[in-house]
Amino acid sequence: MDLYNYNDLAAFGGADNTADVLKAMEAGLQTGMQYDNQINNGGGLKVESLDAYIKVLANRLNQLVVYNEMPKQRIENTVHQYNQLYKYGEEIGIFNREGETPEETDTQYIRKSIIAKFMGVTGQVTDPAILAKLAGGMNMYTREVQNKTTLLLTLIDTRLTDADSTCIEEQFDGIFRQHMMGVAAVDKGSTEGMSTEQILDAYYGSQAVIDAQGGILTDALVEDAADRVVNVYNGYIDRIVSAPVVFNNYVKKFHESKRVVVGMSNSVVGATMGQSVNDIMTQFGKVSVKSDKFFDVRRPIKASATASSPKAPGVPVAGTTKSAVVVDTKTNFVLHAGSYGYLVTAKNRYGESAPLKLTDTALAVAANQSVDLQFTAPVGGAYAPTCYVIYRTKKVTALTDTTEYYPIFTIPASMLAAGYDGADATKVRDRNRIIAGTKSALIYYNDSQINEYLQFGDTRKLDFAITAPSRRFAILNYGTPCLYQPAKICRIINIGDEGLGA
Repeated sequence: MDLYNYNDLAAFGGADNTADVLKAMEAGLQTGMQYDNQINNGGGLKVESLDAYIKVLANRLNQLVVYNEMPKQRIENTVHQYNQLYKYGEEIGIFNREGETPEETDTQYIRKSIIAKFMGVTGQVTDPAILAKLAGGMNMYTREVQNKTTLLLTLIDTRLTDADSTCIEEQFDGIFRQHMMGVAAVDKGSTEGMSTEQILDAYYGSQAVIDAQGGILTDALVEDAADRVVNVYNGYIDRIVSAPVVFNNYVKKFHESKRVVVGMSNSVVGATMGQSVNDIMTQFGKVSVKSDKFFDVRRPIKASATASSPKAPGVPVAGTTKSAVVVDTKTNFVLHAGSYGYLVTAKNRYGESAPLKLTDTALAVAANQSVDLQFTAPVGGAYAPTCYVIYRTKKVTALTDTTEYYPIFTIPASMLAAGYDGADATKVRDRNRIIAGTKSALIYYNDSQINEYLQFGDTRKLDFAITAPSRRFAILNYGTPCLYQPAKICRIINIGDEGLGA
């Protein structure tokens, strides 16, 4: 069982069991044996003829690489303002006559601000559960505080990459959102007045973004990314951060170069095989490999998926034309022509709706085409959507009940009416900017001049008033990531499993 199988609290057993995470931990009346192989809320931790130590299947805090290693700064207000260096000055003539005053030029800054957001989870332990003798002498309250702290920091680490305040107002802007807007602003001077299509064109066409086109990570991609940071944006590098699967596929390339000839005289005996890559050398310096299992998490769903929360929005309503191919000179399907399936879900800060199928059969997309999708907001419901998540399959021959759909992008609900990424009004265009089932990697210098996690309040426990024989508490964190110089970070996108266009 993986307690962190999803991005939200529904991870603990799915949507039907979400409430169990937040309700009181109970001592219960069953014995531990009766909890065998069942998801439970604490009763199974009671001591019987078991080993004195329990094994809780959860990640350790040292797996939260991006959050743990990001420089931290304590801020004194919920709104943090700073000056972003834009230019040292204009390129002017520097050669002068003897005794002549040199030409004057001003350094240019951009005044920026970022808002701390408020995150937390609640736990509760009943008085009998506190008194019960548990495995290894463990105190249930202490254990539950540890569990909720680990849960909150894990969810923050996950959201560091993909959070987007334009889609869910209560979220901070994650690394990918800040990188997009920051790079587009640096390259174009400003994003003010730009359409979604213009911003996306500027970002995905930027020198700060490299498209792996579905292939595995290679030394050439790392070298190119390092070159962009150093030579295009005048930065430094010391690390590459991505999901474990990216480095797993990368290191497999080296396995075949270690060969042992069986039976040959003086051949290797008792060899240790395999390869571990901890650093990658580039022309511009060494980059350390940093693997974070919660980095760029985009887990697939099936068409039969259910809502993740009772407060999630209703299912979107199909438009007049749910899906159709269109000829598009900006398409990224050039190397990925094939048949695909699409879903869409409605989402708010509480959760995600069940999906709407936008393709009943696999939709054939040619190398010169993109896909236009059409749907409208759910009808009724107490909880309105603030955004929509577009899902697409990998290349398929047919759609079945077991087909997996991967999230490729999320759009704010407010952008649906005008049309998204060059589509006509009420439609959303998929140009395959993000390939289904792929990951990203970041190459940058981890320093407070480049990025920080701004903490308005340290991660801490807040006890609630005791109004019943139980103890309730909240684990809280107030803060936001901040990219001070986003263009000095290079993002490699669409890193896949194997081969070009896989």
